[in-house]
Amino acid sequence: MDQRVVRIACFGDSLTEGYGLTRDEALPSVLERRLSERGVPAQCLNFGISGETFEDGLARVDRVINASPDAVILEFGANDCFTGDPVPAIRDNASAVIEHLLAHGLPVLLVGITAHPEIGAGHEDEFNALFGELANRYGLSLFPDILAPYFADPSLTLLDGLHPNAGGVEAMAEALLPQVGELIETARKRD
Repeated sequence: MDQRVVRIACFGDSLTEGYGLTRDEALPSVLERRLSERGVPAQCLNFGISGETFEDGLARVDRVINASPDAVILEFGANDCFTGDPVPAIRDNASAVIEHLLAHGLPVLLVGITAHPEIGAGHEDEFNALFGELANRYGLSLFPDILAPYFADPSLTLLDGLHPNAGGVEAMAEALLPQVGELIETARKRD
């Protein structure tokens, strides 16, 4: 079995960064620990910045590339949705980020999110279709909704009711692990 350490860039917003949590409680650290517990050597790099959108991610995608990761977990969309950005603009920015990562030969796990119900049915339906469309267009593995593992359980959120607490991050990591494992295998096959 290949025991080379795989470097995964966790690239996203506050849900990646670990808003309101310690660095060790943030999603990249939790994923790295859980992989290690399963005997999978990985280094999960935290490229999460609270409040960012796909457009912000596009502005700093080169920093991710320059870190020389073997693969990328791409998690944006919450702030794009909450600010009500037009879906075609979100799609264009997301596509540009994905195309940049793929042009550098990086396998990508796309992490989606569902629209907050307050946004309105028209925008909600269009937004909710976005991540599936992007995954199909670029042949990416898709984790459909990063909120699903914790959002409905108040005991797993911070006081704001939106962001996961440490338990919520553990739930997110557990749900992501199977696809992260597949991402690691894809990265190893590239060598």
